[in-house]
Amino acid sequence: MRFILIVITFFVVGCSSTSALKQEPMDVIEHEMLRKEAEVVTIEKAVIPQVWSDHKILNISEEICAQKGVDILTTLGFERIVMSGSYVYGNYINNRAAIKCTRVDNKTFVYAVVAGPKVKIVERLRNEIIWKL
Repeated sequence: MRFILIVITFFVVGCSSTSALKQEPMDVIEHEMLRKEAEVVTIEKAVIPQVWSDHKILNISEEICAQKGVDILTTLGFERIVMSGSYVYGNYINNRAAIKCTRVDNKTFVYAVVAGPKVKIVERLRNEIIWKL
């Protein structure tokens, strides 16, 4: 009886120590992976973003102004156009445009801004938006 108890104890102790040895390298690998995920990487951009803006005062309501902004961005080929109240924005390749309409002295003040990496494209998009308003 003692012999069986000793064999069972040896088997249980042997298995637990073996499994502990197998888990240790995995814990080290997981620790290394977590440490690598926490590293901060600085990305340097070679292009300085350009931001061009302009404004107008229109004799239309804010709602009509915002809808006109959606129509203008759609006509110019912008994608993912969103209208939130009287604020409209969308993307054109690497550029982003925003149009904000607000009521001032019974008129609508429209502010348009375009940002992107290439100055000529940003300037042209800003001009097209303002001309169409």
